[in-house]
Amino acid sequence: MSIALSGMNLCYDGVLKKLFFNGKPFEGSIRFLDDLKSVIYDRELSGGQSPERELYYMFRDICKAKDQKILKENNLRYDITVIPPCFIGEEFVKTQGHAHSFVPETDVTYPEMYQILDGKAIYMFEKREGEQIQTYYICGNKGDIVIVPPDYSHVTVNPSVDETLIMANWVERNFKSVYGPILESCGLGFYYVREGYGKDLFIENPSNKGCSSELHELKPINPGLIGLDECESMYNLAERPELLEFLVKPQNHGKMFMEALKSV
Repeated sequence: MSIALSGMNLCYDGVLKKLFFNGKPFEGSIRFLDDLKSVIYDRELSGGQSPERELYYMFRDICKAKDQKILKENNLRYDITVIPPCFIGEEFVKTQGHAHSFVPETDVTYPEMYQILDGKAIYMFEKREGEQIQTYYICGNKGDIVIVPPDYSHVTVNPSVDETLIMANWVERNFKSVYGPILESCGLGFYYVREGYGKDLFIENPSNKGCSSELHELKPINPGLIGLDECESMYNLAERPELLEFLVKPQNHGKMFMEALKSV
């Protein structure tokens, strides 16, 4: 299938589980069940299934040849993640999740921005301060854009039973993923599961015991906030890297992140 919203000549083959860029396979990496065994709802399940079960696929640093120089000069990277529909026990398939490293010489971590290129997604992100846990979720469809603000751990869920989720992200190219906080808490504060006769719901993480947990719904951002039209590919910002400065120098863009945290 062609991924038109990527802004590039990209196709994904769901049978081969391969991404093709300009007709050639693009090297990616795989997340296996073994990678997620500490953050899933049913952690006993991982012992009864192959740890090599493939869950999703990541393709990093994709760009047009003409954009390589300017993206490197501005410390930007465009990635694509493909999450086929499946369940891990009762839980909808999700990413392993992570937090981000700090911007040098600041107390602010790097943010990240996503766009759904095909399918549906639930973006979940949270901040833990002592025994207080604030978890947010955003239900998104094709074309929607989500900004994960600094200082939040985050996870992406594919909530569909029959659609593959294909999403892109912009991020500061040298940032490091930080897995410790999510591993220590066995995932985010809530899991998204299907119970009984097709009832989909959020279930609180048992590891939250003794904590005050809150779950709030947010909405995707207005594309105009980052200089885009409705359903425009966010890859187009490669030609206007100054509009992505908030990913590289988030300490200068607090207002942007306040907008991203507006409730539904």
